[in-house]
Amino acid sequence: MAGRGRGAAAFSFNLESLGIGRGSMPEARVGPTPLFPNTEFKPVPLKVSEEEDYMLALKQEMRGTMQRLPHNIKPLCNKAEVERYTERYLKKSKVVDEEWIPDWNLFPKELMPQKKKLRAKAVAKKTTKVSSKDSADMMTKLDELAKKDDGNAEKSDDENDKEKKKNEDEEEEIEAEEYDEEDVEEENDYIDNYFDNGEDFAAASDDNMDTEATY
Repeated sequence: MAGRGRGAAAFSFNLESLGIGRGSMPEARVGPTPLFPNTEFKPVPLKVSEEEDYMLALKQEMRGTMQRLPHNIKPLCNKAEVERYTERYLKKSKVVDEEWIPDWNLFPKELMPQKKKLRAKAVAKKTTKVSSKDSADMMTKLDELAKKDDGNAEKSDDENDKEKKKNEDEEEEIEAEEYDEEDVEEENDYIDNYFDNGEDFAAASDDNMDTEATY
């Protein structure tokens, strides 16, 4: 507990009871701390041989060629008024190939450029002027066709009437033939039922002849 009243604050316990003496406290550091701490495990040293040198040179050459190709999009930069020698040298070293066509089978369809289809313009129809002679000829032809149609209609009506009359005559002849056949059948029935040629009478008389006569 802190002491009451004026003056500096005093602790109610001793530091010696905690096991801390005057000389055991760490000293204050005046200088900055080190940038990197000491590492226990150091990295593996690089291999220096002809194969590694060749792969490194190949990687740098491939990176440079990819940057110089036209498909590599570069940011726009403001040109300086004074051209430097190094810039002129870089221009000569660039690969100029504007007609570079990649193998689109290796790329997705979304990256393929779409070709715009040009719509065909509607051709204006030419209006042909009809002369007065041509219009008169057309009217005469239409009148002739109308007259022919009227004549054909009248002929067709006459033919229909004739066909109706023929059908009626044929029906009357068929009815007359049926009536004659019925009369003939009735006559044959009467003859079959009531015809007597006298043969039965003659046979009965012969039987009577065989018997003795009675007087």
